[in-house]
Amino acid sequence: MKILFLLFFMYIFLFAENKQEIANALKYNALKYNIDKKILYTIAKIESSFNTNIIAFISNKKWNITGNNLYVNNIKYKNKFLVQIKGDLKSLKKVAFYLIQKGYKIDVGLMQINSQNFSLNELNDIFKINYNISKAILILQQCKNKFKNIKNTIECYNKGNKIGIKYDYYQKFVSNYIKDFG
Repeated sequence: MKILFLLFFMYIFLFAENKQEIANALKYNALKYNIDKKILYTIAKIESSFNTNIIAFISNKKWNITGNNLYVNNIKYKNKFLVQIKGDLKSLKKVAFYLIQKGYKIDVGLMQINSQNFSLNELNDIFKINYNISKAILILQQCKNKFKNIKNTIECYNKGNKIGIKYDYYQKFVSNYIKDFG
């Protein structure tokens, strides 16, 4: 029983370390690129729930990947599935490479950077916290330059240039922002 108790606290400690690393990286990049850290925090929360080791994509079918250290979650999304794959970095990089080669558009890492926004050469770096956040900031800056206002910028971050008229991502962003920051 003591061993289980010790293992539990070690897990909590390691998880807390990762959370602190993410918080520090969000703050560092916000200062470096002169962007509100609350915006970055809110996007990271919505996109990955602060998980750095995650891939997500839309599929017509449920997925089940067998392998060590990979966990698949299939979530009903309209008439399709949002597939989330979590696991160790080595396995995730292999899966990401495979999916991209097969033509899937995947979202990767903490800020869920879409594969349209990085090359296969960047696959070794895209899961790194600071690299992933800096890519997210670049995307936000491109969206801001194109659309000029925060509503369209946030919507563009999630949907690209095809922002549509619903603004559901922006509404989700605002709801989370207000909930966390008042």
